[in-house]
Amino acid sequence: MFDIGMFEMILIGVIALLILGPERMPEAARAVGRWVGKARVMITGIKADVVSQMSTTELNELRQLRNDLTSAQTELNKFKHSAADAINEQLPLQAAVTETPNISSDTSSDTPKDSPQDTKNPD
Repeated sequence: MFDIGMFEMILIGVIALLILGPERMPEAARAVGRWVGKARVMITGIKADVVSQMSTTELNELRQLRNDLTSAQTELNKFKHSAADAINEQLPLQAAVTETPNISSDTSSDTPKDSPQDTKNPD
C-alpha cells in the first residue's frame, strides 16, 4: 500500500520507542493497530462498493445488449417472413407461366378430319 519495507518498519519502531518510551509504547502500538484495522475495513468496503457498481453497470450494459439483439432478431424474422411471402407469391406465377400449353397454328393435328366425331342422334 505505502511500499514500506522491513528496514523502514524497524526504523519507525526504534524512533517510536525512543520518543514514547517503553511504558507508552504498547498503548501506542494497540492504537496504531486499531487504526490500521479500521483503514483495512474501510478500504475493503470501498473495494466491494466499486466492484458492486462495476457489476451493476456491466449488468445494465449486458441487458441493453440483450434487448438490442432481441430487437434485431425480431427485425430479421420479420424480413425473413416478408421475403418468404414475396417468394411464395412469385412461385405460382412462374409455375403458371411455365405450365401454359403451346398453342400452335396447326389445330388439325389435334382432331383428325376423317375421324368420326362423337355425334349423338337427337332422336
